Order: sequence, then C-alpha cells, then structure tokens
Amino acid sequence: MSTGSHGVVHDPVAEAAQRAQVRDRLGQLTPLAMEAIRAGRGRDFQRLELIGDSILELVVHAHSVVHGPGCPHCAGRADLFTTDAHLGELAQEVSLGDWLDWSPSEHRLADLVEACAGATWVSGGWTQVVAFVAGELQPLSPDERRRILQGGAQVHPEAPARAREILGAAILEAAASTAAYRRDPVGDEGDLSRIKARMLSGEHVLGRCRESRWVHRTLRTRRFDRDDVERELANDLLEHGIASAVTIAWPLTT
Repeated sequence: MSTGSHGVVHDPVAEAAQRAQVRDRLGQLTPLAMEAIRAGRGRDFQRLELIGDSILELVVHAHSVVHGPGCPHCAGRADLFTTDAHLGELAQEVSLGDWLDWSPSEHRLADLVEACAGATWVSGGWTQVVAFVAGELQPLSPDERRRILQGGAQVHPEAPARAREILGAAILEAAASTAAYRRDPVGDEGDLSRIKARMLSGEHVLGRCRESRWVHRTLRTRRFDRDDVERELANDLLEHGIASAVTIAWPLTT
C-alpha cells in the first residue's frame, strides 16, 4: 500500500480488483469514467450521471415503445421504470456498486445507475449502453437489441397513442445532454443542466427546426410543431436505429 499526497492510503491490489469488477459489469471504460464510477462521487461522476439519465431514458423508452405493455419488467412504462426509487431497487437487486468501499443510500444507488449508463456511453457508444441496460437493468433479446441499434423496429400496437412523440422527446433530450457534456468539458452538473435547458427550450428547438433541411425534407411543409418533429425523429429511430436518430437531433438542439 502507498500514501498519496493528500494522505489517502492506496491499496493497488484492492484498486485493481475494483476496476476488474467495474469492467465485468460495464465493459471497458475510459480512465476518467472508470475512476469516477469506482469512486461513486465527485464532479466527473455527477457529469456522467447527468448525461446517463438522458441516455438511459432513451434506451428504455425505445424498448417500451417497441415491446409494449406486455413486458414483465417495465410494463411499457419507461417513465415509472426510470424513477429514482425503481432504479435504486434495481441496483440493489443486481448488487450494482458492490465495488464501492461505502454503502450508498437508495437515492445514491439510482445516481450510480445513471452514471454507469453515462460511463458506458462515453466509453463505447450506443452498443455498450444497450449491453449494460440489457445485462443489468432491463432484459432485451438479441433481436430487440439489434433493432434498437440498427433499426427495423415498429411501434407496438398496444403502445400509448403518443408513443412516437414521447420517444422523439427522449431523442432530443439525449442529443442535448450529449451536446452539453461535450461543449463544456469542465463544467459541473449545474453548468451542464443550464446548457441543456437552453438547448431544449421550445423557441430554440423550433428555431433550429425551421433551418433544418432534414425537417423540411421529411415533413414537406412549412407548418409544423414540436410534436411533428418528435414523431419523425421516433420514426427515424425505428427505421434506422438509435444512433441515426440522435445524430439527426443533434443540430436541432445545438
């Protein structure tokens, strides 16, 4: 063991074991994401938590729209599945965070789930995020994972009437969170939240939509509202996959 400059005792063997545990659950992470998740706190952890919240919401919304209310795990209700209370329960059920050297509360466990989603996204993109969700939180069949990632999906006939608009709103949110995270590489959670809020404001999004060739080509009209745009973003995800839809949504928020 060694002592750092701030008097913290480091045990290289224990730290290596922690990193191995995290990799087993989340896959290969960037060094920054690994240390943030291993610590379970701090500015970098909070940044991952903020982006992970939106990323996780999008994957679960995509699943609920495609699978419908017959899913035994989420019953087609992504809004209930991703509450702090439910995420905390899920984390406890699968022992997520066993690598921590302190015992987090249920609320902090929910934060950990979101930060883990963010860490997988910044480290390996959508494939790693979907693998984390499928392996730890919401079972997804290989075929469903493929359709979420590559397209070829359809809205389940028993999904809510506004399923496409709800999914489209989640796409915009994920794009704005991603943009805020990348735009301010040193900002804390509050800084990123303010950037994200500006990007998602109705005036900003519709202003960008009026300039977007994709919007005009897809909707083929000068008269449209946010619901129209969200519906078409959802259609793109269903047809071409999650990365395509978020790439399209990016310039609509930035």
